[in-house]
Amino acid sequence: MDPVDAFLADHDGVITTSQARSLGLTQRQVSRRLKAGRWLTMSRGVHLSSQHHLTDVARVRVAVATHRAVADRTAAAFWHGLIDTLPPVVTVSAPRSVHGQTQSPFAVSVKRRSFPAEDQEELRGIKVTRRPLTVLAAAQEVDDGAALIDRALQQGEVTIESLRAALDRNSAHGLSLARELIAVLEAGSESTAERLFVEILRLHEITGWVQQFQLAGRRLDFAWPARRVAVEINGWSYHRTHSRFESDSDKAASLAAIGWLLLPFSWKAIRYDAEDCVLKLTNALNSRG
Repeated sequence: MDPVDAFLADHDGVITTSQARSLGLTQRQVSRRLKAGRWLTMSRGVHLSSQHHLTDVARVRVAVATHRAVADRTAAAFWHGLIDTLPPVVTVSAPRSVHGQTQSPFAVSVKRRSFPAEDQEELRGIKVTRRPLTVLAAAQEVDDGAALIDRALQQGEVTIESLRAALDRNSAHGLSLARELIAVLEAGSESTAERLFVEILRLHEITGWVQQFQLAGRRLDFAWPARRVAVEINGWSYHRTHSRFESDSDKAASLAAIGWLLLPFSWKAIRYDAEDCVLKLTNALNSRG
């Protein structure tokens, strides 16, 4: 196969003028391909083969080449396979010293900043932030950042230690939500959620509860003995092993058998949807007299 055609096949149809020249084409040959419509200009010096569609993968390649940048945030999450769909705006970052083209055939969010060498890599032909920093940064922009971090931990894409190290190296880049989530993980999401839940109960003046209530040889995080209602606080999913899941299911069944109602609340629900938790709890308490 012709080296240029092979390159296009491996790079989703995207090629820069400098890449074409390095593969042996002259400037005149590049111009001929453009004039003949074999290549379409995406931005100055960045082209797409007419034999290829401008796919989401190609959009990331074009954005990185156009701005001489590093794919980061949601674009990097898409590139790493951490999210399934590339958002309409492609996210990249370029050093302040780089003055690349600002015009793209689609929406691009360009931040002027640099990343430590430990937090970037070349992957499938483009520069991209590594997984730990990608997870932290993308969590700031997706609808459910906690779920993104939780899923990455479950799948072994990152560890708490690698997330903390990336967060410390990039403290100047904001990442406020990621900082909060990592602090919760390090402190223990269940204990953090229990403290938050106590604050919620007091704020809404819900009384009659006992914390760490013992019943039939089982410990209940919160219980209303007079109403036979209990609340179980669950942490992040990546902590929940199969044996823990089986144990929780067995606890719920055992409590139901003796007339108790168990409400499981996750840390995320308590932190971000407290009103719904209160509504479910008050409905349960009221239904019990």
